Amino acid sequence: MTSQRHRLAAPPEALDDDPPIGSVMTPHVVAIAPDAPLRVGLRLMASNNLRHLPVMKNSRCLGVVLETDIVRAVALGEPQLLGPLVRALSTVSVDERRSAAARAVLAGDVDAVLVTDRGQLVGIVTTTDLARSLAAGARAEPGDF
Repeated sequence: MTSQRHRLAAPPEALDDDPPIGSVMTPHVVAIAPDAPLRVGLRLMASNNLRHLPVMKNSRCLGVVLETDIVRAVALGEPQLLGPLVRALSTVSVDERRSAAARAVLAGDVDAVLVTDRGQLVGIVTTTDLARSLAAGARAEPGDF
């Protein structure tokens, strides 16, 4: 029996069930400035099939805007710039694993997390990325359809 302070390490094959963030994340991040008009942000999202748009000021990520927030603001005639719609977003290190991204998504109010390497934005992980990764790792059992 082990104490809570001395947990047994997972066998190496278990790490295959929790791949590194780099294999799960979307590395091509499309970002926008906070002073961009809503229509530009919405057009950028539509043309790149995105639901989350990181907002960058110089080399610093301020957070993200969500497609639903932009659509709502346009429909209600609210602010014309993206800046007021920016939401803070959790980050995980590129050195972490899929489970860390999943925990960060669950802890936040947005269905995505940013991936950083030494403070620099290098990717994004969305719930779609997590589901795709889980589905790719699932192996069909005999008799499954």
